[in-house]
Amino acid sequence: MTMMDENELRRRFDQLRDADRDRVPGFAQISERARTHRRLRVPPRLRPLVIGVAAAVAILSIFQARGRSFTPAAATPAITTWRAPTDVFLTAPGIELLGSMPTLGASVLDKMIPTPSKRGT
Repeated sequence: MTMMDENELRRRFDQLRDADRDRVPGFAQISERARTHRRLRVPPRLRPLVIGVAAAVAILSIFQARGRSFTPAAATPAITTWRAPTDVFLTAPGIELLGSMPTLGASVLDKMIPTPSKRGT
């Protein structure tokens, strides 16, 4: 990798700065957008009406929700039979090896590899 001289680096940053400046909207455009949003506001004389309608909608939705039945479904299992959905992650491969204490001098491979009998066959 070659080192750039300082003038080349300055020139590249100037290009980036100019590209950013071209993408930024002008002050007049932002000011006009703010005036447009101001025109969309509710006039002061209609504010009580808008607040009243919003309150009525909120009160009606609360009363409608109160009227619903919140009884549990008949197919709900008892808490004693419930199992966590993540219980599957508790069983690991080879868990039987961890469940017993190894005997001293014995290997895990002793259980897997058949050995000849000691009776002299």
